[in-house]
Amino acid sequence: MDSSERALIIDFTTFIDISLYNKLNIKFIRIQDVTPQTIAEKILSAHSVDNRQVYAGDRVDVNPAGILSNEMLPMVSIAKFMQTGSKYVHDVFKRNTLVILDHGGFGTTDKMIDLHQLTLNFAKQHGIRVEPAGAGISHVVFHEKGMVKSGDLILGTDSHTVTHGGFNAFAKGIGGSDLVELMVKGSTWLDVPETIRVNVTGKLNKGVYSKDLLLTMLGENSTEWGTDRCFEFVGEGILDLSLEARLTMSNMAVEMGGVAGIMPHDDKLQRYLETRPLRGQPKPTASDNGATFYQEYEINASEVVPVVACPPSPDNVKPVSEVGDVELDQVFIGSCTNARIEDLEIMAKIMKGKKVSTQTIVIPGSSAVALEAAKRGYVEIFMEAGAYWSYSTCGACYGGSLGRVGPGMTALSTTNRNFIGRMGGDSTSKTYLGSPATAAASAIAGRIVSPEELI
Repeated sequence: MDSSERALIIDFTTFIDISLYNKLNIKFIRIQDVTPQTIAEKILSAHSVDNRQVYAGDRVDVNPAGILSNEMLPMVSIAKFMQTGSKYVHDVFKRNTLVILDHGGFGTTDKMIDLHQLTLNFAKQHGIRVEPAGAGISHVVFHEKGMVKSGDLILGTDSHTVTHGGFNAFAKGIGGSDLVELMVKGSTWLDVPETIRVNVTGKLNKGVYSKDLLLTMLGENSTEWGTDRCFEFVGEGILDLSLEARLTMSNMAVEMGGVAGIMPHDDKLQRYLETRPLRGQPKPTASDNGATFYQEYEINASEVVPVVACPPSPDNVKPVSEVGDVELDQVFIGSCTNARIEDLEIMAKIMKGKKVSTQTIVIPGSSAVALEAAKRGYVEIFMEAGAYWSYSTCGACYGGSLGRVGPGMTALSTTNRNFIGRMGGDSTSKTYLGSPATAAASAIAGRIVSPEELI
C-alpha cells in the first residue's frame, strides 16, 4: 500500500452513530496505525513534527534528536543565517547541536584559521557546543560525547553522518542550507526512503574484517546501488561484529548510495551506551514483521576474503590475491572509517617488532582514542616500526593536510573514497582502499599484501 492509498483511508467511525458505537463497545482502529514499518519509517515517524505515521515516499517535517556540524557551519551556514535576519538560533538547535572542527586541522591556512575563529565566536554568542581542532574526527567524537542513542534521528553537514546508524539510529547527511533551516526553525523536511535489508549470514574468518565485508558488497553491486535508499543490516554476521566494526559498515553506506545505514540494537550496543553521558533513554527500534523492503540482499560472511577497492572508485573491488604486484609510496591509516581504538589494536598486533617499508601515517579518530592508544603502548609500536603518528584530524582523507598524495604516487588508505583527486594528486595518482589489517601488512611489505601473510 503506497502513501496515496493510505491517504484515501477514512476513519469510518465518523460516519456512524457514536452512541451505538459506545453501546456495542466496538473498537475501531485506523489501518495506517497498524501498517508494518521499517526502522527508518518508525524513527522518522517518532521525530515528525506532527507526530504522524510516515512511510516510504512520504515527505515529513522532523525535529532531530542530534545535529552535527563542522567547517560547513562557517563556510556556508553562518552567512546564510545572518541573511535571514534572525537574531537567535532556535532552542532545539542550540540544545541538540555539537560542532566539531575536524577538517581544517591546526592553522593549516589563513582561511581556515579565520573560519575556526568565526565558528568559536558565533558559538559563544549563541550558546552552541564546539569541539575545537584536534579534538577528533566528528563521527568519532559525536558518539563519544553521548550525542546519539538507539531510536534517534541524527542530521549532520557531512555525508558520513551515516556512521551513527551503527547506534540503531537514522543518521543522514544534509547540506548547509538545511542546517540554516534547523538554526531558524528547529526543524527541517526529509523524504522517507525505501529500505534495502542486508542479511549477513555466517561469520568472518580470521584476518578478514568488516571493511572487507562492506567492500565486497559494494563490489557485487555499485556506488549507485542504494541511491536515495536506507540500508538496514541484520543477521548472524552483523551480531557477531563488534560495535566499532559495525560503525565502519554504516560509515560506508553512503558509498553504496545510501542515505542511512542502520544496525540493530543488542547487548553490545547497550553496554556501550551505558558508558556514555546520554541525553534521555535509548529506544531500541526494529522493523516490523511484514514491513515492505525495496530489496532483500544476502551475503555469507564466511565466504569473504581480504579485498581492496582499486582506483578510481570504491566499487572497483578485487581480492588482494588478484591485485598483482602494486608497490606503495604511502600508507595512510585514519579517517572516520577506520581510526578507532579497535582498528589501532589490529594494526599494532601486525606491526609489533617489524619495520615499515614505505611512508606510513597513522591518525587516531579522536584525542580520546589517541590517549587510549598511548596507554596501551600502540603509539610506541607504530613509531618504533617507523610510522608517523599525528594528532587527530580528517587529514588526507578529503584532500586536506597530513598525507596528501602527489602526481604519480600510489597509496593504500583505510579511508572511504578513492576517486581521482580525493586525497590530492591528479589522474596519475592511485589510491587503493583496504582494512587496517591490510594497510598494516602492506606498510611492512611496501606493496599491497593480504594480512594473512603476516598474521
